[in-house]
Amino acid sequence: MLGRGGLVTSLVIVTLALAACGDSGGTSSASASSSSASAGSTSTADGSTTGSPTTSGTPTSSTSGDDGSGTAATLDMMTDPGTSGVIMTTTGSDDTTGAPAPVCGDGNVDPGEACDEGANNNDLGTCTTTCKLPSCGDGFIQAGEECDDANKIDDDACVSNCQLNICGDGHLGPGEACDAPGDPKCTDECALVTCGDGKVSPGEQCDDANDIATDACLPTCLIAKCGDGEIQEGVDTCDDGNNDNSDACTTLCKPPACDDGIVSGSESDVDCGGSCQPCAEGKQCLVGPDCGTKVCKVNKCVLGLSCQDIHDNTPAAKSGLYDVDLDGPGPEPKMQVECEMDTDTGGWTLVQRTVWDSAKTAALFTGYADWQNKTVGSVAPGDGFRLAGKWWDDLAQKKRHMLVHRLRKVNGESCSPLFYVGSNGTVVVDDVSATITGLTATVNMINNTILSTQNSGPGQTCVNNNGGAPWFYSGCCSTCPTFAGQYWPSPHPMIGYAGAPDQFASTSATVCGGDPVATSIGYSGVNEMSYYIR
Repeated sequence: MLGRGGLVTSLVIVTLALAACGDSGGTSSASASSSSASAGSTSTADGSTTGSPTTSGTPTSSTSGDDGSGTAATLDMMTDPGTSGVIMTTTGSDDTTGAPAPVCGDGNVDPGEACDEGANNNDLGTCTTTCKLPSCGDGFIQAGEECDDANKIDDDACVSNCQLNICGDGHLGPGEACDAPGDPKCTDECALVTCGDGKVSPGEQCDDANDIATDACLPTCLIAKCGDGEIQEGVDTCDDGNNDNSDACTTLCKPPACDDGIVSGSESDVDCGGSCQPCAEGKQCLVGPDCGTKVCKVNKCVLGLSCQDIHDNTPAAKSGLYDVDLDGPGPEPKMQVECEMDTDTGGWTLVQRTVWDSAKTAALFTGYADWQNKTVGSVAPGDGFRLAGKWWDDLAQKKRHMLVHRLRKVNGESCSPLFYVGSNGTVVVDDVSATITGLTATVNMINNTILSTQNSGPGQTCVNNNGGAPWFYSGCCSTCPTFAGQYWPSPHPMIGYAGAPDQFASTSATVCGGDPVATSIGYSGVNEMSYYIR
């Protein structure tokens, strides 16, 4: 039997033939070349076999000799108790190698081995040099693995599944500031979101990766817009970063303008008021001038009640035509009047005007009812006009009266105006009469306190026979809005005091520049006679 360590034990069953010693009973030794018998039997001298020997299994003798290899061996003999034969065993060293011991690499999958490909074992192959199957974490990079650092650490260059640690795998690897897919604070390059990295990340409107504040994307990663305090090149003219449109830079990032569609600069409403055009009725205002020909009341442009109302709200208002609402919230519609805003502090409202052209004045020849209730003629310069008498007493709140005469030159041209002002004249208008009482003046502005019309008053003859427009007559007057007959072939305005100094100490000689004035029987012709009250 082949055993480990090279030790050979041979079991030899030897059948010994014992020779008879005649009658002397002597013994003889067995020959080493005796025939062998099958195990369990013993050959006799005559060639027959016997049964099991009667001797015990204890060795009867032993010899030493050479085992044929030059190595000393010991021969032990014993009797086989089953066959009575002799069993010989030899013990000794033998350099002849039997079956090798099982080892990794012998090509056999021995106990404790997962594989063994013999000489083909390879740490990078299908069976390692330690007879183990390839696996992630064994320190060897095999098929399907990108790396294998033989550890379970996921934050180094090789994660525990033997894949390289890359951005987006959920593992924070070398050179990564973050690695959390879906995290808005982490970029696709595993860097923390920062303005200026060239990537538009959540919370950023833009990111152009520069610090230029005048382009379309600010250094704060916000889209440039008006009001950010930065002047965007080619877009903004200015940008003061506030919402105040009254300063030098509006929320349009442009200087205030009267056509920018917003309330800017000194405007009180959109593109009006302040330094811009006057605001229309109903628009917002801050001061009277914001409203132009209207008045500013409770920060809204409304129609004035009179020229005096307009003047009070806007002292710098110029002479001209204005819309007024004489009854305020009453049912009467607005109307246009002429305002004289320069003489004697201004605020005068025109109530009657007659002109040399009698045809333009003819509409003023009326009875009392029409005088009281109807506004006739045209307020336009050069036309005959009269405001309905029912408004006169309301307009004369300050008891001031003024006649303005433009004398007619012989050549028909007009001289500069003469201004004659009276005071303390209280006007009372009712259903049957109109009176002025207490009027004082340097000239004879009226010669009776009672208004005369075609059908009422003391001077109806002046009206009916000489074409006089309703006035305060008692007879032929020194101030006739219109008069004809022996003076003029047609009804024309005339006065008898052209040489008397006016409000500004002017006379006919000074206002006409030395040119001759058209006269008739001591009266000077007037191209235009206007009567104002306030």
